[in-house]
Parts: sequence; structure tokens; C-alpha cells
Amino acid sequence: MRSVVALVALAISFAFPIYAQDQNAVDPKTRQEIEAVGMQYGEAFNKHDAAAVAALYTQDAVRVADWPGGESSVGREAIKTALEVQFAGMSPRGVGKSITQMYAIDDRIAAISEFSQGFIHGHTVKIYVRDADTWKIRIEFATARHEGILPKKEQ
Repeated sequence: MRSVVALVALAISFAFPIYAQDQNAVDPKTRQEIEAVGMQYGEAFNKHDAAAVAALYTQDAVRVADWPGGESSVGREAIKTALEVQFAGMSPRGVGKSITQMYAIDDRIAAISEFSQGFIHGHTVKIYVRDADTWKIRIEFATARHEGILPKKEQ
């Protein structure tokens, strides 16, 4: 488990120092390809189609869901199983998602996204790699928070 968290932290550490570096800008064609994968992800996610979502990850992908009840998954099959569990506990309400930042890191792309579903809001960092003629998710770190009405504090 610690190695998974360390791997995700390493991936995130690659993404953030490059904010101001123009040489890390993603070319428009690649950006469109990544956004297309993001659209496929969103459509499959909103249909609660765990197999279709998992197919967008590499075979050796790592996914960390950093929220209460979330789990870390290594490998496409484990990700599919985790998504099935996640979908079983979710309302059928759709999740809105948008990529807010994207950076090239050698032959990889780091994409930072925001998402929301009702009172749940969160962010993801995904590292994409080329896999044949498409992009696949190699690493994902997702975090979420509930922004609903909180109970009053006792005095």
C-alpha cells in the first residue's frame, strides 16, 4: 500500500513543478485526444459501466481513491472491481467533469480535472501514456469532499 501511495505522490510531483514551463505545453492534437478519452471516461462512468471505464486504463495502472471508503487498486481488473463496488453505492445522478490543466512530461501527459456530483466535489490527477494508437491512464489519484450542509457544532 505504501508503494502505491509513493508511486502516486511521485507522479503528482512530476505534474506540479512544471506549471510555468511553456516547453511542457501540450500540442492541440494531443490535447484533443486526451479530452476524447476523458469524454469516453465520463460517458462510461455516468452509465456505471465499470468494464468500459477500466478499459481506459493500462494493464498495470494504479488508481487511488482518496476519500472515506475509497481504495487503492493496482491493475485493470482490480480497478474494474473497485469501480463496481463504487457504482453500487452511488446514486444514478451524472458526474460532471472537466480538465482544468494539462502538461506534457516527456512522452506522458498529466491532466488535472475537477468533478462534481450533487454535493460531492473533487479533483483527479491522471497520467496518460500512449498505448498503440490511443492514450490510456497509467496512474490516477482522485480526492473528493462533501460540500453539503454540515451539522451544527455542539457548544
